[in-house]
Amino acid sequence: MMEIVHDTIREDLGDEFPKLTIEVIGRRRAVLVRFGDPVTPGQADFTADVMTAIPHPSGRGLYIPNTKIADQWDRADPVTHTRMVLQAIDDTNVVFARVVRLLKHWIGTHSKPMCSWNIKALCLDCLDEPMPLINALQVFFTHAADEVDMGPTPDPAGVAGPIPLNMPRADVHKRLCTARKHIDLAIEHEKGGRPLSAQHVLHQALPELVPDADGTQEEADRLARTVRSGGTAATGLGLATGLVTPTRAWGD
Repeated sequence: MMEIVHDTIREDLGDEFPKLTIEVIGRRRAVLVRFGDPVTPGQADFTADVMTAIPHPSGRGLYIPNTKIADQWDRADPVTHTRMVLQAIDDTNVVFARVVRLLKHWIGTHSKPMCSWNIKALCLDCLDEPMPLINALQVFFTHAADEVDMGPTPDPAGVAGPIPLNMPRADVHKRLCTARKHIDLAIEHEKGGRPLSAQHVLHQALPELVPDADGTQEEADRLARTVRSGGTAATGLGLATGLVTPTRAWGD
């Protein structure tokens, strides 16, 4: 069926897009189409995943390809998944989609501990209203760490099996907890008027998106104020208290 899709796309679009390439070999679920032409300034190409499917005999969900297993097919319900994701995007005033995009960068720079669908499934459980992006990240990492610690993420549509992780569960949990600490600390720094320190911590979580910054002087000033006020050096480092207050620098 994937080869039929390959031939059909080639027949229909080959003349319009002379640089068109269509990949089937090595693809797990979908035929990868590269158009060879940009649709956005600064982008070199436009790509699309085209998935074949056949109805499940029960009437719930579909069989979709999985070339990595002996049966060659998995049961899933992508129609319900799409409806749930679109509803979440609407309920959160697009925050859901923006956070998922940020989290895809996070998994890409932290050894890909989980797949993007696992991220979306976890987001569906915890993001249901508009909020600043930094707070949405905090909500996600807190929820995801707790859920992964308890076991695999179930299919939101209740059709497919649990969503597998890309590495041992303990390792995924550790990465989620580390990211949560970075976000918590960034929020605390921002609330304390230390934007460079906050940016430096966010860079640890999202190095491709947030440039690093030198918060050395801010931290030295903070420690000096803490000592003068009779506190300890640990106060304000994210070790003593939690924080869920919305912030200024990353609120959009």
